[in-house]
Amino acid sequence: MFHNNVGPNVTCDITRHYKEDIKMFKEIGFDSLRTGFSWARLFPDGKTLDLQAVKFYHDYINEYKKNNIKIIMTLFHFDMPLWAHQKGGWASREVIDSFVQYCEFIFQEYHDSVDSYVTFNEPLVPVYEGYLNDKHYPALDDPKQAVQQAYGIFLAHSKVLLVFRKYRLKAQIGLVFNWNYTYAFSNSDEDQEGAKIYDAYVNRGPLNIMFNGVIDPILIKTLKQYSILPNYSNEELEIIKQTKIDFLGINYYFPCRVKVQSNHKERWIMDKFIIDIPKEAKINPHRGWEIYPEALYEIGMEIKEKYNNIAWYIAENGMGVENEDRFRDEQGIINDDYRIEFLQDHLSQIKRAIDNGSNCFGYHIWAALDCWSFRNAFKNRYGLIEVNLQDQSRKFKKSAFWYKKLIENKEG
Repeated sequence: MFHNNVGPNVTCDITRHYKEDIKMFKEIGFDSLRTGFSWARLFPDGKTLDLQAVKFYHDYINEYKKNNIKIIMTLFHFDMPLWAHQKGGWASREVIDSFVQYCEFIFQEYHDSVDSYVTFNEPLVPVYEGYLNDKHYPALDDPKQAVQQAYGIFLAHSKVLLVFRKYRLKAQIGLVFNWNYTYAFSNSDEDQEGAKIYDAYVNRGPLNIMFNGVIDPILIKTLKQYSILPNYSNEELEIIKQTKIDFLGINYYFPCRVKVQSNHKERWIMDKFIIDIPKEAKINPHRGWEIYPEALYEIGMEIKEKYNNIAWYIAENGMGVENEDRFRDEQGIINDDYRIEFLQDHLSQIKRAIDNGSNCFGYHIWAALDCWSFRNAFKNRYGLIEVNLQDQSRKFKKSAFWYKKLIENKEG
């Protein structure tokens, strides 16, 4: 159930408000923005093309062009069509092939009107939240199914990249990965080793597969240990090995500090670990997440040293707060100083990475405007722009004015 029963029928309603929204984005000073296509909207049953949706996306893309805002379009952002779920999701080769066909249609139809494409946003979130948790549909808790879903995503990603290369577009294609930078909770040998294994499953392991098709031996060893290797073919592994992206988007909100502590289920290696937060850590109490900007510098340095200094950018970074209305001033503006402080602290670490040679080309806050979330609807607001759910009106928060000045002064 969504928070306060909001959504998905009540959201920020961008299909009717995008011209107004883009005008506000331009007023703040955005020169780029990430948005996306919906597979379920363009091909509701997996086969029949919705021509009204095709036209909408042309109009939507053109509005950004008119305002000189470059767009990065995501091809999959958690929105698995129902028919595809019913066929087994990413465990189904039929679903994977259908997804590849949908992406190929996008490349043919919209080609270079899109500045950059992204195959997946946070590829493993639907797996961890839907097949090892109850936060996403289908709300199962089955490691074997989770592993099969993850493998299907890796295969779909690689197949889409190969199709994209056929069209020799000017546009680039990449991946947006949520890198919750991994640390051992303590200096104990047990926690240090646990952090390496956890990282192979959650962070660097899947990132390496989707970056250049390299599979961490830790994954193969531990999956064999619990007899939960996915169904695969050698032909599919050869496709995955050909993986190559043009750029990398990083979503960063918090680090993972890994502690070895069993949940007594013992179904797979990940049942041995938990994520803990040090008592002295700074916390966002509305999400229960640790605030640790320093990890962004480490991410930047690691991309430089271990990922061929590939062009990368921050695709998401921001602070979600509940009941922001209590910070509204007499003029009706939300004074979100907490968000400004959060952004300042994180941007300073990105600058530090750039100053030390990391190839970071941009920063996208999450989010441009308050938007609906799969996990918490509108419980925690992230936007520079406030969305009133009663009348769908928009209003700048204090952070929007701060962000505008930051952009104006970025050459300084």
